[in-house]
Amino acid sequence: MKLLIDILTFRRMISPFVLQILFWAGVAGSLFGSYVLYTLGNWAWIFPLLLGPLLVRVIFEGALLSFRMYDRLSEIAEHMQKPDIQTDGEI
Repeated sequence: MKLLIDILTFRRMISPFVLQILFWAGVAGSLFGSYVLYTLGNWAWIFPLLLGPLLVRVIFEGALLSFRMYDRLSEIAEHMQKPDIQTDGEI
């Protein structure tokens, strides 16, 4: 229930998960396009086979980078708000 509340109040992002699904769909589309070009006898089928998944990966890494930065900045903010606990009694 807490997960659902976090999602509905935008404390937890669902976009990184959706982007991962779209990434795999893009890789599959690239491979399928390469297959279609191969069956049609087009000599350029090798380009989407090799460069397609690489290009899709670079695009989605750029999109996921902003979410990863947000996660790290949230961790830093939480760490900064915690008071330092002195274990040896000295200041």
